[in-house]
Amino acid sequence: MTRELSLSERRDAIDERLEGTLETARGDYLLPARTAVVDRDDRWYGQLVALVANSVTDAPDSPSILRAATAMELFRGYSLLRERLLARLDTPGTEAVAWESNAALLAADYLQTAAYSMLGSLEGTAGGACIERLATVSERLVETLADADFDSQPTPAAYRSFVDGTAGALGRGAADIGATLAAVDDRQRGRFETVGRGGSVERRIRDDVATDTVSSRPGPRVRDDRQLRRYARAQHADATRALRTLSSTADVDSLREFLGRNVPTDPELH
Repeated sequence: MTRELSLSERRDAIDERLEGTLETARGDYLLPARTAVVDRDDRWYGQLVALVANSVTDAPDSPSILRAATAMELFRGYSLLRERLLARLDTPGTEAVAWESNAALLAADYLQTAAYSMLGSLEGTAGGACIERLATVSERLVETLADADFDSQPTPAAYRSFVDGTAGALGRGAADIGATLAAVDDRQRGRFETVGRGGSVERRIRDDVATDTVSSRPGPRVRDDRQLRRYARAQHADATRALRTLSSTADVDSLREFLGRNVPTDPELH
């Protein structure tokens, strides 16, 4: 059995692969692709892929796992660019310059294609299976962004739906890809998906509640609302229950620790 990487070591490994992939993203039109990926302050979704796979496999942080984790971060960059583009187009008083829109669209497509290409390079049947998982995430994301109204104050229900279809879909997809690499059964897969979705939704809500400036994140904005705090607590509880069940058949200690240390702190959410 190989040694599992630390979070910082894994991030460095993912970053190295991202740099290699983005080496061809040159020129002004593809600059947003580099910015959307390189500027992230963590590798939340890539780490999720790896930690889910590592909890079951005998070969943690294998080249295939790290490639899949990198692909998830490329796709995260795609989703971020799509959110930013739609938010800018729907914001009153913001000049939607055609060049900026075209650059964002081109860069987003570049990242999406790179993500699928990297998954396609996985050995055996894993590549095709992971591509199918990511395609499901993409479908949910596109539907969510198409339905989102960035030009108004959403209701708590509308905001929950938006977060479920963005952060939740990405987290569930990351866990699904990790579970696919580990070749777990459907029951285990579903529990890992609950962990990925719940942890990611909770994290997004906590982050939004703690954010003071509207411009710091794309997407519909909501005022501090106790309904959202309750929803975050519910997601945390779902993820915790799933982890507890998984612990009987998988080594989820690293995954549990990661979820606990990488969610913004807000005492009112407990």
